[in-house]
Amino acid sequence: MLVLKFGGTSVSSTSNLERIAAILVSKTENFIVVVSAFSGITNKLEQIASLSLEGKHTVLLEEFRSFHFDFIKQLVSESHQIDLFVEVQQKCNQLEAICESVGTLGELSDRTRATILSFGEQLSSIIVQKYLSVNTKNPIKVDLLESRKLISTNTFESKDYLNAHLNLDKTTTNILTKVDKSKSYIAAGFVAHNQNGETVTLGRGGSDFSASIYANAVDASSLEIWSDVNGMQTANPRKVQATHSLQKLSYEEAFEMAYFGAKVLYPPSILPVMNKNIPLYLKNTFFPEQEGTFISNENKVTDNKIQGICSLDDIAILTVSGIGLAKQKGSARRVFQILEEANINIILITQSCSEQSIGIGIKQSELQTAKDSLNSAFAKEIEKGWMNEVKATENQCIVALVGDNMKNAIGLAGKVFGAIGENGINVTAVAQGASERNISIVIDKKDEDKALNVIHEKFFASAVKNVHVFIAGIGNVGTEFINILFAQKQKLIEEYQINLKIIGIANSQKMLLKEASETFEGVEELTKEEVLNFKKKVKNKNVKTYSSLTEYFEKIKELNLRNSVFIDNTASDIVSEGYEFLLKNSISVVTCNKIACSSEYSKYLKLNKLAKERNIYFKYETSVGAALPILKTIYDLRISGDKINKIEAVISGSLNFIFNNYNAENQFTDVVLQAKEEGYTEPNPLIDLSGLDVMRKILILSRESGLNREMSDITFNSFLPDECTNSKSVEELFENLKKHENHFKTLYQNANEKGNKLKVVAKMEKGDLSVALQEIPSDSPFYNLEGKDNVVAINTNRYVDEPLVIKGAGAGAAVTASGVFADLMFIMNN
Repeated sequence: MLVLKFGGTSVSSTSNLERIAAILVSKTENFIVVVSAFSGITNKLEQIASLSLEGKHTVLLEEFRSFHFDFIKQLVSESHQIDLFVEVQQKCNQLEAICESVGTLGELSDRTRATILSFGEQLSSIIVQKYLSVNTKNPIKVDLLESRKLISTNTFESKDYLNAHLNLDKTTTNILTKVDKSKSYIAAGFVAHNQNGETVTLGRGGSDFSASIYANAVDASSLEIWSDVNGMQTANPRKVQATHSLQKLSYEEAFEMAYFGAKVLYPPSILPVMNKNIPLYLKNTFFPEQEGTFISNENKVTDNKIQGICSLDDIAILTVSGIGLAKQKGSARRVFQILEEANINIILITQSCSEQSIGIGIKQSELQTAKDSLNSAFAKEIEKGWMNEVKATENQCIVALVGDNMKNAIGLAGKVFGAIGENGINVTAVAQGASERNISIVIDKKDEDKALNVIHEKFFASAVKNVHVFIAGIGNVGTEFINILFAQKQKLIEEYQINLKIIGIANSQKMLLKEASETFEGVEELTKEEVLNFKKKVKNKNVKTYSSLTEYFEKIKELNLRNSVFIDNTASDIVSEGYEFLLKNSISVVTCNKIACSSEYSKYLKLNKLAKERNIYFKYETSVGAALPILKTIYDLRISGDKINKIEAVISGSLNFIFNNYNAENQFTDVVLQAKEEGYTEPNPLIDLSGLDVMRKILILSRESGLNREMSDITFNSFLPDECTNSKSVEELFENLKKHENHFKTLYQNANEKGNKLKVVAKMEKGDLSVALQEIPSDSPFYNLEGKDNVVAINTNRYVDEPLVIKGAGAGAAVTASGVFADLMFIMNN
């Protein structure tokens, strides 16, 4: 004999009932069908019960009656409607009488509330039975079992009326006296009676429990629970993207996941079938051909595998602490007894090894009662200083990782904490049961969805990792970066399971972020068209003007998205000032902007330290040499034990381009303008021509080499006339360059007469830093450096006679953008 349970959504339309009929017809065994109330009816009954206290239940009660009448009209022909109308009306009359009594007495006890809530399942079982019997396509003969009279419970306290305690022995006897295994039946879920014959309920989700009780009583060959989802998922699909169904679970795993928030199954439903090793199937009414989830005693996992991730919110953590707890027998017992006497259910427990602290997870709604009870009971110990007043941490949630034998998975916990740590999620408490199948982590409620997605992406290979990108700057480099991102987007999803999503973009005046939506992250990604329209200043309601870039940074923090990376494609000091705020909030930073790392040495150290402390990344490879792996090479040399002794470099692609293309026959101004237009210089070419750009780069190289140096430590020989150096604007600069053309012609001719070329060379040797325009002879490795190329020669303890040379394009928007993108991918791959 089979037992099948169909949830409220499954029985709430004609088409759904046709599906149920088809499922039942396909069965080769007789069965008991357990049904929930029609979708939304239990909630409506809750409202009717509450409104009856004020005598305002009439309208909803009529809606309740009309719903069932209308449903009957859709389900069965007129010749079969009259009997159902009579039964529904009788039930509605009973319900109305109860509500009137509640209003008259001005009292709504749990006993009365349980009676009111029972009407949903009572009516659904009657109506579905009639439908199955007279269904013209597949008429099915099913007798009605009155669960309210068959399922027995023991009610010890008033609150037990809504969550009664099963008396399995008596229930089994009752069921077996009524069930003939040569017949099929239908029964209401959720409802039962107590030892006094009063109506009680089995708790919200109790229809699953009812079905499990019937399965236990009749020794069913299997129990099938049908709902609107395809079995149990690796995580809650309403909170996590790219979940998939779990094909097999053990009873214990299923219980843990159900207890910690997997709504597809009511936790108490496990025990009755587990006790008799009855297989349990979770199936989808709408897609019956799908496998769903198979739960049995044979599905114990032995490979240290995480089966699923779930969460329980609205949690508060109580901390009972003090030196008086240490070495005191019975202290923990007293704590638990006090909470039990206050009717507080304990969800999670942690205790420090010193025995001076006990952490207890409870429902948020029970916090004040629990706190007051404990402080009152331990008042003397608190007064004497042996114990502290109970501390409460509110608005928490428990994230649980479930899987048999997880305890033996080496490094599993480290992966979990690493994944959530690099996303700025703080852990309040941790608990792991001796059962080895649950690791529970308590975190702030606001981080629940973020943590679930981060952990799911970490442990389920099929999951696509969403990376949320925030961009500052849409000039030459910014535009090229965006082009690369969109060009590579699909390939990264298909080959690397990484989905780069541009969430926000900003320039010096405005930011573009879409308004809140129904997506998992609460905000949608920007399309390429939207980004380009932002650059073109096309009107968009999601574009916000701000008085300070701080508003953009605050918005990034407020969104609290996992795997967030800030991309700085500017040369702005204002943008670089925001790095500290972003890193403190666990948002990785990728930048081609040199300002932060060439500012005060203390700031350089602080930013790198922050990234390390937060277990995130601060990447600035492109601040020197565009996409050339200069900083990475220096890091690799030092980490392997080598020492950097000397660096000589031509590291300004823009200046190299300018002096390679200037021949005294053309105008120096024109060459600089060409370099600017092709994106080789900074937006203001004076930064390049003044030597500031090169000075910043050699300063960064010295710091990466292990030196503590400031900008003032660099010796610089300027090659610009003072009037050019003091230009107040780009326009004025070009005017002054034109005015001093003879100066540049002389520089060129002096070098050319000797067969030399002009190069701006940066140097670090014996701790000294210098930058100068030099005449380079033909035997120098820098002589044949063409176009916008850079070259860096590094002498170390290992590279003594011949330096390690890195050479390649060191300027240009496309090259720089590719370097920025490479830094972004480095973060994602780590």
